Amino acid sequence: MANFSLGTDGANLIKKHEGFSLKFYGDPYGYPTVGWGHLITKTKVYTKNTTGNPNDSLLTQAQADALSKSLNLGYTSPISQSKANTFFADDTASAVAAVNNLVLPSGHKFSQSQFDALVSLTFNAGPGVLKTNDVKAMLANAHIYPTFVGPLSQSQIDTCSKLVSKAFSYDRNLQKRRNEEATLFCKGRKYAHKYPVYTL
Repeated sequence: MANFSLGTDGANLIKKHEGFSLKFYGDPYGYPTVGWGHLITKTKVYTKNTTGNPNDSLLTQAQADALSKSLNLGYTSPISQSKANTFFADDTASAVAAVNNLVLPSGHKFSQSQFDALVSLTFNAGPGVLKTNDVKAMLANAHIYPTFVGPLSQSQIDTCSKLVSKAFSYDRNLQKRRNEEATLFCKGRKYAHKYPVYTL
């Protein structure tokens, strides 16, 4: 088991795509959320967010106070910045653990950028994404890792690019985010994210 922490590039990518609000808001399913996509509960539904901007589906203060009271949250809307930071650290911890728990080919480990990209994918899509055939195929290829020693042929480099593109082709509605994650995964490697997600 690896022991990576989420790096700055990974945290920034997640925060950029999750949106942010210190006030309670409805997520795309209407579930009350706060901070950077911190789910409060799935037991109640409010206005669904269709724009990606949390300000477009804010709960009223009365709704937030009633929700807080009914769930005994111990906090209400708006939360403090420090509470938002704590939620983010807690919420990313399970994605960090899931990626750290991956079994890689013997003798190989991720670069920080590769780790961060997979944590962003896992944070957004859930740990089950790491068990998809495309992600497993990418992780099984030793040429993917910075710990691989030896020259890579042009064909092997191209194969790596294709494996990355397929691995990050998850949820067509999030193409921009997936392409940014794939680009981050390739940072500093001999191969590049030259095949946009969903093109293969």
